[in-house]
Amino acid sequence: MRHRLTSRRGFSLIEALAAFAILAMSLGQLLNGVSGGVRNEARADFLLRAARQGAAHLDALGVDGPVPFGQTSGRYADGLYWFLTVTAGPNVGGPGGQPLASSFRAELVIKKPSGFGETYRLATLKVKSIEPQMGQ
Repeated sequence: MRHRLTSRRGFSLIEALAAFAILAMSLGQLLNGVSGGVRNEARADFLLRAARQGAAHLDALGVDGPVPFGQTSGRYADGLYWFLTVTAGPNVGGPGGQPLASSFRAELVIKKPSGFGETYRLATLKVKSIEPQMGQ
């Protein structure tokens, strides 16, 4: 007499494939979330470095030497590229029509060397006093 199997042990092929597909989709979403966090961290790092270096760059304009009118560019020590455009602004007049101060507008664009189009843009309007000339 033959014995009939009344209970099955293990999983069928369809059940195993369905479980594997669900596991693969879950891991895919988990890895997508982690990689998004890594991208956001890299972007935040770029913005922090660009803001600090750009602000220091613009603060130093016209302090140690003459204002570099026109377009200049260069590279910071950490590899970020910068592009500076400086244009003259209006003079601030005093009594008797004598100019008391001159102004200039500076726009600084900082780019990542990776070339993915990430940029950080800073602009300022600075006013610099005009030194009175002797004998006046």
